[in-house]
Amino acid sequence: GNVIVWDISNNRSGSNGGNGGVQIIPHPGCVWSVTPFVDPNNNNNNDNHYSSNAHTDFLTTCHDGHIRHFTRNNSLIAPPSVLASFQQSVEAHRTQQHKGPTAEEIAKLPQWEMNALTQGRSEGQVQLFRKGDKAIAAQWSMDSRTWIEVGEVTGTNSGGSGGRGAPGTTQSGTINGKFYQHVLPIEIDLPSGGLQTLQIGYNTGENPFVVAQNFIDEHMLNQGYLGQIADYIRQRVGETGVVLGGDVGGAGATGAATNNSFGNGVMPMETTPIYNHLPMKGYKLFDSGIDKKGLGKVLQKIREFNDSDAISNATDSRQLKPNESIDLLNSLSNTLATTNRYHSSTVSNAELNTLSKMITAWGASHSFPALDLARMTVLHPDAAREDRRGYWEEVLNGALDTCLGLGSEGMGKEVAVPMLTMRLLANSYKGGIGSAEAAWGLMDRILECTEGCVPSGNKNVRLSVATVLLNTSSYMHASSTRSSSSAAVRILDIVGNIVGCGAYESEAIVRSLVALGTVLLLPGESGMEAKRVTNERSIGSMLERVASMHGDMAKAVSSEISSILS
Repeated sequence: GNVIVWDISNNRSGSNGGNGGVQIIPHPGCVWSVTPFVDPNNNNNNDNHYSSNAHTDFLTTCHDGHIRHFTRNNSLIAPPSVLASFQQSVEAHRTQQHKGPTAEEIAKLPQWEMNALTQGRSEGQVQLFRKGDKAIAAQWSMDSRTWIEVGEVTGTNSGGSGGRGAPGTTQSGTINGKFYQHVLPIEIDLPSGGLQTLQIGYNTGENPFVVAQNFIDEHMLNQGYLGQIADYIRQRVGETGVVLGGDVGGAGATGAATNNSFGNGVMPMETTPIYNHLPMKGYKLFDSGIDKKGLGKVLQKIREFNDSDAISNATDSRQLKPNESIDLLNSLSNTLATTNRYHSSTVSNAELNTLSKMITAWGASHSFPALDLARMTVLHPDAAREDRRGYWEEVLNGALDTCLGLGSEGMGKEVAVPMLTMRLLANSYKGGIGSAEAAWGLMDRILECTEGCVPSGNKNVRLSVATVLLNTSSYMHASSTRSSSSAAVRILDIVGNIVGCGAYESEAIVRSLVALGTVLLLPGESGMEAKRVTNERSIGSMLERVASMHGDMAKAVSSEISSILS
């Protein structure tokens, strides 16, 4: 970080584009505050504390844990050894910026799998997380109440010299009366075919993501430009001054550099339509009942079934043993109910195995309370961690077997198994890497089961069906490099069945429309194929008619879909 001091005497503010009266004082970390300082022992003090040159001292507080006193009084200047030590710490800080975060620093970050426990405070806030052995930056979305991954945190460019547009060759200047150390041009393609050149201002030590977000907000640009603009700043400036933990607001992150080249000194940007509701980012959850009362009812039903003749008299040892039905289920219930400890609590393999035993062996008549417990368990970060993908594949497959085993008629008439299977699947995308990847691997079976539940006569099942489609499309969009055209088209078919049957409530219709719109915005071949099929089947015109009967939100989403298809 830096402290910037302006000398406004004798009209030396640098208002003509230079930095005539500006002094930049680098610090070994983010500068938290700057406070004017008046020496109480100075006999020249008067009531107007800041009126004379005697009162130009100030104090700074820095992220490295130091308070520093800066002065123009020669009698108070620190010894050369102290000044040299300060300069060395600044240089060490800059070196660390270029190297990127250390393994020790990364280890101190909150785990990405537990990001649900870290709530953002404002739209666009940037926070660092640990994902495997890497540090990543994520951005908070107020609409979905989730963190959206932006990129890996790496070291910064080392600057240097070069031709126009090379790192380290920017010019200072003013924008809207504010001085910036770096003023960078950005060109925007206009719909009319012309170009509009905008300017973005940046001061060394600022967070490139925050600067980029403010620029996007000011000029009402597509949110998708965030990472591109932040990378552009880093490449042109050569260093960001923001390192791990460098922002008290949790925004101390720099994104991974890209291979984009802006040799002409101007950042080109395509014109991309801005949508308010599309694509879906984040996930809708079914998280009710995760408390002692709700879990108590689930365990009571499980134990009732466990003692029933159908289970206790079975010859295949499907009945839970006393330590499983009492000790392990009680332990799991206590862990799940204590949501404020999710960041440190764990779920044991024995507890998870008890859950999978019920789901895979008890059958449709008795497994539904276990499905409900799995719906809640999958939201625990430790239960759904990356190395448990195989476990969740077994559980999700067991749930799908049970639901699909009802047959088309049963899936349309039954409530408990279809509803709880759908809710388990919807939550799996949010739970953690393990459960999300398990769901991704079972995409075809999930869509098959979802399609079978579409004709349900129960509104709770219908909402659950729409939510599975919504979360599936969101995960596909977030993992766009792996999305398949066949899965995208199948989602279109299912949404077509939903809007065409005339039985779905407004909220379910809205979620279904957002799922379809998100699929249409998939990049590459998948999105192109989805658009082609949608136009070929005239799904767009059908959506408009249906949306008109389901409120303003449905009509707004339908309008955006029409824009995508035009």
